[in-house]
This record gives sequence, C-alpha cells and structure tokens, in this order.
Amino acid sequence: MRRALLLALLLTAVVSVGAMWIGYPRMVSGVVRDELTGQAVSTATITLGGTTLGVGPEGQFALGWLWQDRWVAVQADGYTEARTEVPRGPLPGASVLVSVELVPNRVRCVVRDGEAGAALVGAAVACNGEQCTADEEGTCTFRRVHAGAVLSASMPGFEPVESHWEGRDSQELTLQPSKAKVLVMDEYTGQPVSGATVAIGGAEHVTDKTGTATVRRLVAGATLEVSAAGYAATVASYGAEPVVHLALRPNTLSGTVRDSRTGAPVGGALVRALNSGQIITMTQTSEDGRYVLADLPMAITVAVTAVDHEPIALAVERTTVLDVALQPFEVRGIYIPLGLLTIEERIAELLKLVDETELNAVVVDVKNDRGWLAFPSALPETKRSGAYQPDCMDIHHFLAMCREKGIYTIARIVLFKDPMVVAAYPEWAVHKTDGQIYVDTEGSTWCDPFLSEVQDYLIGLSKEVAALGFDELQFDYIRFPSDGSVKHAVYSQESTVESRTRTIREFCARLRSELSPMGVLLSADLFGLTPWVEPEQDMGIGQRVIDIAPSMDYLSPMLYPATFTKGNLGLDEPLLHPYEVVYRSCVELAKRTNTRVRPWLQHYSWKGMEYGVKEMRMQKQAAEDAEAFGWMFWNAGGRYLADTFDKQETAAP
Repeated sequence: MRRALLLALLLTAVVSVGAMWIGYPRMVSGVVRDELTGQAVSTATITLGGTTLGVGPEGQFALGWLWQDRWVAVQADGYTEARTEVPRGPLPGASVLVSVELVPNRVRCVVRDGEAGAALVGAAVACNGEQCTADEEGTCTFRRVHAGAVLSASMPGFEPVESHWEGRDSQELTLQPSKAKVLVMDEYTGQPVSGATVAIGGAEHVTDKTGTATVRRLVAGATLEVSAAGYAATVASYGAEPVVHLALRPNTLSGTVRDSRTGAPVGGALVRALNSGQIITMTQTSEDGRYVLADLPMAITVAVTAVDHEPIALAVERTTVLDVALQPFEVRGIYIPLGLLTIEERIAELLKLVDETELNAVVVDVKNDRGWLAFPSALPETKRSGAYQPDCMDIHHFLAMCREKGIYTIARIVLFKDPMVVAAYPEWAVHKTDGQIYVDTEGSTWCDPFLSEVQDYLIGLSKEVAALGFDELQFDYIRFPSDGSVKHAVYSQESTVESRTRTIREFCARLRSELSPMGVLLSADLFGLTPWVEPEQDMGIGQRVIDIAPSMDYLSPMLYPATFTKGNLGLDEPLLHPYEVVYRSCVELAKRTNTRVRPWLQHYSWKGMEYGVKEMRMQKQAAEDAEAFGWMFWNAGGRYLADTFDKQETAAP
C-alpha cells in the first residue's frame, strides 16, 4: 500500500514537472524602442490575444505570467507593426525581458505638375513639421508619418496643396499652375488698356478689352514689363497678389494748331516738346494743322512757332490732347545797333517806344559788321578773336526786358564780313592777287565763304544765338564782297557764278537744317536791287532769291531809296520816291518766291534829302499796300522819330 502511494506521488510529480516544462511559465516584461534612434516609444501598444496594453512613458510594459509559446503584436502610430514571440527563460518560472524595436514607417511623396504631369524638382514638401525639397524625380521621403498626418507641397508658380496621408507607402501630390490677373489701366483716365503686352521672362501676354491678361505660373518677385502703343512702358515686381494693378502713362500728345482769328489750320508750324529747356522731340503740322508728338515724359513744355504768328509756349501735364490757337503776327520793328547795348538807358527808351506804339519787334545786333559780339560765345574761334564786347549789357537781361513788354526779338547776325575772325585766322580771309588780305571800301575784311571752316564757325555761332532765346535769327551779309578791288579778290577756289551761288545755296540749306530743331524762325537780308536783276544773275556776290528763299521764313530786302541810283526802277531820283521804291520792289520780289517778304525801310536822311515823318510813313504805307508781311526801320544809330509810328491805342490790330 505504501509502495503504491509512493508510486502515485512520484507519478504526480513527474506529470506536474512535465506540465510545467511543457507550459514553460515565465514572468514577462519588456520595453519598446525606436529601431533607428533607440529612443523609447511611449505611444506603443501591446496586443496579446484579445488584450491590448499600453506601455509606460519609458516604453516599458509587463505582461505578467505567460504559459507556453506566445506571440505579441506591438503597434505605434508612425511605425510598422511588429510581431514577436515571447522567448522562454533559462528555466520555467524564470523572468523574461523582451526588447521590441519598432521600425519607423516610410512614406514616399511624389510631387507633379497637375497640367504637364512632370515631376516638380525643387518643390517644398512638408509633413509633421518636417521640411523636404523634392529631388530630381520630384520625390521626398518621410519617416514616422502618423495617421491623418497632413502632407503639403508648394512651389513658385503653382498653387500650394495639402492632403491627408492615406496610409499608403507612396502618395502623390499634384500642384496646379497658379493664375494671376494683370489689370492694365490708363493712368490719366482710369480706363482699361486693351492690347497691352505683359512680358515675363520670355513669355508675352496681351490684355483683352477689359485690360486684363491672365498669367500662369507667375512667381513672386518676377519682373513684369508692360508696354502699349501710345504709352510709356513700366516695370513692376510681382508680389504674389491675385490681381496686379498697373497704370500706364500716356506718352503721346496730339492736337491741331489754328489761327486764333480765322480758325483756319496752320500748316507747317514747328511743334517742339521741351523738358528742362532741352528738345525731346519735334514735328511739323500737316496741311490741316494736325500734329502728333510721341515718347514724351510726364511734364513738358510745348513750344509752337509758325510764320506770321506769335510764338507760344505751353506747360503740359496729364493730357493727351492739346489744341493750340496762334495769334496772327506781323513784325513792325526797329533796328538796335550793338553799340547801344552798352547804354541800358537808351535800350529802355527804345523798348518804351515799341511798347507805346504800333511797333512790336526789335532787331538787335548780336554780331555786327565789325565782327563784334554782344554775348560771350563759348566757341574757340570767338575766344581767340576776342570778339565779345563785355561793355554790352547782359543779353539775357535784354531779352527779359523785351519779354516783359511782349516784344518780339530778332537777332541780327552779320555772316561773312568779319574783321575780328580774319585778324585771328588770316588763313580764312579773302585775299588779293598780291597775297595781301582784301579790304573793302569801309576798311573791313571778309571771310572766304567757300571755306568749310568758316561755314562751320558761323553755323556754330548761330546755334549759340538761337539757344539764347531769340524768336528769330536774321542773317546779313549772306554773300560775297561787293565793293573795293573785288576783281583782284582771291578765294580758296575759283569764283564763278556757279560756284558762288552753289556755295550760298548749300550754306543756307545747312543753316535751315541745323537750326530747325531749335524753334527759331530764319530771315535773310538782301540787297535792295536783288528783285530787279535777272533771276539767274548774282551781281557778282552769289546772292540770288532762288538760292536763299527756300531756306528762309522771311526775305528782307533793304529797300532804302538812298541805295537806289539814278535810272533804277526807271526813276531819275529814287530818293524822291520812297513809296514807289518800296511798293514796286516788294511786289516784284513777291513774284519770285513763295517766301514771305518783309522789307527794311529807311529811317535816315541822305545827301541833303531830309527824310521826316512823312517819308517814313510813305514807306510804311507802301509795304502794307504791297501786302508785305510786316516791315522794319533801319537807323544805324538807333534814333527814331516817334511820330512815324501810330500810338498803341490807334495801332492796327
């Protein structure tokens, strides 16, 4: 019996030990860590059978006693699930420590152009605060992506996009090209500008009838260059706004120039745009008086000059249309010699005479027949010659005095007769056959009109005078010498009718070409006999109407009866017939040219013949009856009889 009991106990022990060995009980605990960093994963959960346990803040967990072989599942947001078998200890009942390493998940984001489908290299991609730049395949890879994480992508020229992670290993983000509107308006009117070109890089876009252009893939900071016909181009930087508002400033000005009295269009008027006194552009009006100036800055002065009209200057800003009315004007003037510019009181007296009578203009020497200058020229030739007379009043002050009274100013420039320059440049002089310098009967010397150096000097000087602000330049001695031993005169080339007239003709054309941009009118003084010789003859001085007139606005024959000799005009004594000399000569000259005739009249007595108010008025009446375009009186000393001229209140309009 005892034996049987022992055997039973032994069998029970064997069975129990076997059961324990087979079930292998053990006390299980462990920790969950990140495979890459080794850091604890405190968000992990352990699933054993149907039971799920969380881990501690250090990633630790305790499963208690486990029997037999068991598998646990370990999960954490942002990691790939891990399944691990709980190991056995060295002996049943021993404690077991389990170390679980979770592998961070890997999500590949692919960024593409929503239109072209191409990978967007360099796109900025973000996930959970982590930033990435798309590689050459347009991809970025993120680890530890949590469920519901937001993936975002952006790139200049595209609309940014956000998308929740869908739980897949790869997810595509599609960017649509951005769209921005460029609205172009007229700066002055606020109206849309259709047909404007919006250039960005190499691409161009054109605004529609609403002034709008839609631009795709526009990058913040991009440069927009906007242009349109009739407007100044502008440049702007794009600031990522949905609508870019740009204003184009009109840069054209157009209008019509008319006669204020008749309303008739004034064709051939010179219209100049000035900025700070500098010419920007210019044009001439068409036959119907129309003009157009283009490529203008914002603020300009428009200066208009036309024959038979007062010049006008108008400040222009923020407008595209300017119609101009010109006051009809005919010169009624007197001559002021250079010497009087040294006596300001006498100048004031003469300007007072002009202001109080029908007179409206003065002709003043700026370069006289002695070669003296009334202003300090900057030309090297004049500095070398010392031609400037410093005792003369400041020419700008003189002009200001005239403008204050509304007096039209004409600068008289003696051309080829120039003793001062000849003294400084004897090689420019007209010589004689014996090699000496030619001297005329007044003791004056002359420059050789054939020489280009002489012509260049005179044109340069004329441009300086025009820049001073005179309304008109009047050229005297625009010819070859006429008296003294002219048959012995020697020039730089053979002097013939053809060579003389060609030289004067071409020189006059150069004067017109060089001075036209400066807005001054041009006139030329002629010998009084010029209208009465055969048109092809030059009287040995190269002066013919057909050569000079085309380049001038006015011709001023010197119709002094004292210069006509017995038999001229079929008169025994022309000095006794002032009306007939002036009238017939003006009519005859007008037959030869379309250029306006405005004569010089005699205001001095001669050889015992007293010329008083009666004779002066007869000449004036003759010019008006001949429909000349004004008149001018000459007195070498600048002395005039006031009663020659109508008082202002009774002067003809």
